[in-house]
Amino acid sequence: MLWYKWIRKIQRATEDMDGTQTAEYIAEYYWYHILLTFLGIGLFVLIVYHVTAGGRNLSLACVIVNERADQERDRALREEIAQALDLEEETVRVDSEYHISYPGHAEQGNNESDYEKFFFGWSQGELDVVILPESFLRYCKSLGGEIRTLAEDGTDCIPLRQTVFAGKIEDPSADPMMVIFPADGEHTEETGRLCAYLLTGGGEAS
Repeated sequence: MLWYKWIRKIQRATEDMDGTQTAEYIAEYYWYHILLTFLGIGLFVLIVYHVTAGGRNLSLACVIVNERADQERDRALREEIAQALDLEEETVRVDSEYHISYPGHAEQGNNESDYEKFFFGWSQGELDVVILPESFLRYCKSLGGEIRTLAEDGTDCIPLRQTVFAGKIEDPSADPMMVIFPADGEHTEETGRLCAYLLTGGGEAS
């Protein structure tokens, strides 16, 4: 094996050296071998990850914008969605780590990377369901964000208060939260089933 040949060569070259000299010799003459080895190991780990856990495809991605980040609540919503749609929980994503400022609204704790992550995800079809303030919905539309139409009359959003998620996510009356389905979201069947589930009860009447 290649490694065995390297070790034997190093042993012969350093047999009269002490530990410090041996380390210096290896660092000087074999640094690139070591670097390539670690790169190879890293590549192998990445391949294994993508083939196993990392390669598991999402069945549905839901993000919550400008609401208190709460991993426990997100986990509970993920479990609820997975159970309602008969999906594996590991393939459902619910993420409230989106704090975005936009014209007319300065979000406390906003992060510019959240803005970029959100709109990049939208443009790439990675967002199936978005729960967001009504004012931010208007902003998204002003940028040309396309939203899936839910009814023949052109309705393209659902007030959060009318869904089964009412009371589980903060919903300020001054800027109520809305549920939308980006038109480019790739999981169309799952989003259709989720839309039906959201409207089956549990929210206030309009």
